[in-house]
Amino acid sequence: MSVNSGPFNTTRWSLVSSARDENDSESRKEALAELYRGYWYPLFAYLRRKGYSASDSADYLQSFFIELMEKDFLNAVEPEQGRFRWFMMSAASRFAAKQVQKANALKRGGGISKFSIDVDDAERRYLLEPVDGWTPEKLYDRGWALEVLKQALAKLQNEFESKSKGPLFQRLQSSLTGSEPDPQSYADIATELGMTEGAVKVAAFRLRSRFRELLVETVSDTVNSPDEVDGELDELMKSLRGG
Repeated sequence: MSVNSGPFNTTRWSLVSSARDENDSESRKEALAELYRGYWYPLFAYLRRKGYSASDSADYLQSFFIELMEKDFLNAVEPEQGRFRWFMMSAASRFAAKQVQKANALKRGGGISKFSIDVDDAERRYLLEPVDGWTPEKLYDRGWALEVLKQALAKLQNEFESKSKGPLFQRLQSSLTGSEPDPQSYADIATELGMTEGAVKVAAFRLRSRFRELLVETVSDTVNSPDEVDGELDELMKSLRGG
């Protein structure tokens, strides 16, 4: 999936930078909360596939993110160490293994509400995951890929709704799969929304282009070089197939 990264000529670990800003505790907490929202389920599925129980996986991740918040864990993280999603996977894995070794009660409180996990809901999602040939690492990458797509799609929807074009987004979002609607579909959408068929086709093209830009923007926060964006996007697509 080749990308012209011109509009995004610098790569950013913006969340990591915000998360270790000791001068702004609220900004730091919000940055960590955003990291949590993006990574908790891929990490949960990863730990479950490694053999941890649902309750243990949730407990370990809650404590893991509390430690990120309270112990300046991210201060040692630099882009040169590799892609951030790999860091999160290995760090969570080491943390879980350490908890097993300690065999102590896990830490509670101190912001746990911000990092709470609905274990039953998480387990329902996990039980729907593919099984044959899907290692913990592949399952984690798949969860990460789905989260990237989800984030980009949410940003795109917000942009359309902010311009009072929510109905147009709802009717055209299926075109983001790469399959062109048939001509009659364009005509039906045009009639339904009071547009010309040509305007609908232009809107569909712009929708796909903007979605691509948002994917690049989201992925660029997780790599350490603009040259890695293309490869990371290729891996994103492979991850969805278990490659």
